[in-house]
Amino acid sequence: MTGRTARRRPTRTALGLLALVLATTAGTACTPPGLPPPQSPSAAPSVSTSADEAPGTLVIGMEGTPTGFNPHVIADHSAATVAVAGLVLPSVSTISADGAVGLNTELVSSAEVTSEDPFTVTYSLVRDAAWSDGTPITAEDFSYLRDQLLSQPGTVEPAGYRLITDIRSLDAGKTVEVEFSGPVADWLTLFSPLLPSHLLKDSPGGWSDTLATGLPVSGGRYKVDSYDGTTGEITLVRNDKYWGPQPGPATVVLRIGTSSALIAALARGDLQAAVLRPDAAATAELAAAVPADHRVTVPAAETVQLLMSFGNPVDTSSPSDGTDPGTGDDSAAVPPVTADVGVRRAVAAALDLPALSALLGSGNAGRVPDSLVTLPDRTRLLPPVVTGNADAARDLLDEAGWTQGPGVYRVKDGQVLRMTLGFPTDGTGDARLQSAAQAIQQSLGRVGIEVTLRRDTGNDLLGTLLSAGTVQLALVDRPRSVSDSLAAASAFGCPADDADPDTPVPVGNPGGFCDPAIDALLADAVATGSTDSGVSGGQLDDALWSQLPVLPLSAPDQVVATGDLLAGILADAGPGWAWTGPLAGLPEWPTG
Repeated sequence: MTGRTARRRPTRTALGLLALVLATTAGTACTPPGLPPPQSPSAAPSVSTSADEAPGTLVIGMEGTPTGFNPHVIADHSAATVAVAGLVLPSVSTISADGAVGLNTELVSSAEVTSEDPFTVTYSLVRDAAWSDGTPITAEDFSYLRDQLLSQPGTVEPAGYRLITDIRSLDAGKTVEVEFSGPVADWLTLFSPLLPSHLLKDSPGGWSDTLATGLPVSGGRYKVDSYDGTTGEITLVRNDKYWGPQPGPATVVLRIGTSSALIAALARGDLQAAVLRPDAAATAELAAAVPADHRVTVPAAETVQLLMSFGNPVDTSSPSDGTDPGTGDDSAAVPPVTADVGVRRAVAAALDLPALSALLGSGNAGRVPDSLVTLPDRTRLLPPVVTGNADAARDLLDEAGWTQGPGVYRVKDGQVLRMTLGFPTDGTGDARLQSAAQAIQQSLGRVGIEVTLRRDTGNDLLGTLLSAGTVQLALVDRPRSVSDSLAAASAFGCPADDADPDTPVPVGNPGGFCDPAIDALLADAVATGSTDSGVSGGQLDDALWSQLPVLPLSAPDQVVATGDLLAGILADAGPGWAWTGPLAGLPEWPTG
């Protein structure tokens, strides 16, 4: 209805996560008045060498080394990246602790649906809103983000942006009209966060390279002062050019380390809080060092998934010498073996998901997801497909035409059943992913599938290798946003109708999966905002499990532990922390 304003209630997923927490305790504008003229910031923040913390400083420990600071890139995802983006970059929407999505009125004074045909949302930006170098935040930043999410591979959630047909800049860029091809119920979650288009759009490799070691300018309450990749320390300071209220803590230091090291530092009083993913040993250390009322467990908005390739034909004729498929005679090119649903089901049947989930948690059993659409709860239900049954896997391979050969492996038409399993070497939890990849290799080998492991960067795996069929399986930690419908459409939607088939870009769906019937259910979910009602009527999850484009292995939790100073923040823990992380409320935290 025209005039619909920006406010959404917590989703079904958010309400389920709340129970979990309770259970676990294109235009440019003139420089706005009062701001200095635009300056040329350095490409990357300088490195601070001071070891002393000034008064008003909070020191927070975080597990997981960031590989980059672009919050829209899957390969850059880490707890630190989420925290820095939330404190430094401007967002149209906010997510409260209870999971409700609301309008960020410090950036956008109003946002509403102003037309139903075509579906149009009009945003009125706060006139003083500007990047820390003095450049106004305008419609140009909206257009840049939309354009990149339509063209860059391996992005977190592009589905909503694919439906945008036009972005119009009015009032010197401070009024933004966004027109869609159809209704998007969760439109409020888009454009969060924005990126500085004036620095990135004309810079070679700006989307990835400029944000590899920090965020050069700020549109939030804090700015990046330094990042030392050697010591694993990120220093944020107040953004004195911020047009809204200034935060309480003057400086925030994020120290990256292992769970054990961070727990010891917290016990010594060197940290005021820590965000951890402890293994079994570190969990015991945490229990001994930190009182129960100073820690809480909350879910992370991500799952470790085994992605399957549906991509371009690849050569599978290479010998069994440890090399990757895809290097032989083009005449032997065939579709990836994982394009066959029978093979995908056999892969799932061969794997012991609880054991893999525990391995990914280094001894702490994670939650095995039972949905491809929503984040799992703590019921620990297994997914509705056969898993952990080697005999069933062999039967499924027989049905798919892969019979036992004279040797160890299955064969079909003279070809050995070979797969390459890729996993990233440049991200958080690399050792855990490697251990899980080795376990998958062994399990698949036992049912007659020869698996070669391939280490590569997350960007290459999700950008080209999986979509091209160079790797048939990819083990990745995949983040998602608060919108179930947009997350599902991004992960499983077909390529856009106008996509160039000769130069396919795996936008959001790196495996290349496409099923017209499922695509229709996804379109309905995006329009209604519901993945379990309306036209889809709960069919979406069942249909996805039937086709099995990915196999989710584990849904990790994170533990927030504090010293005495910040123990009070745990009372605010809620399902919203899954998406924002606990540092979303940091500007209001005490400093002693």
